[in-house]
Amino acid sequence: MMETSKEKIDPIGLYLLIYFILLLLLVATLSAARFDLGPWNVVVALAIGVIKALLVILFFMHVRHSSRLTWIFAGAAFLWLSLLLGLTLSEYFFRSSHYTTESTAPYTQNVDR
Repeated sequence: MMETSKEKIDPIGLYLLIYFILLLLLVATLSAARFDLGPWNVVVALAIGVIKALLVILFFMHVRHSSRLTWIFAGAAFLWLSLLLGLTLSEYFFRSSHYTTESTAPYTQNVDR
């Protein structure tokens, strides 16, 4: 007798669709890098990266068919990642030039020869 599996099997067309979406997001990342958006370059690149990571986690790592416990741990990982990125970006955006002093500026020396 043939045993039936309780696991959900996705069609190959879905995987190909996700693959092509990931390729389009790669092109979007490369295109966004060509434009000077000022400090928003980092935000755009990270947003595209998070979308790509979500697609990989949900579809290729099969988290969307997993148990609630897996969803909790995946959500906790994304919460931790967003906390780290949020703190890093807040420091990056609110940094001002008045924190730079002569002692932190690059060393330059005028030498007459």
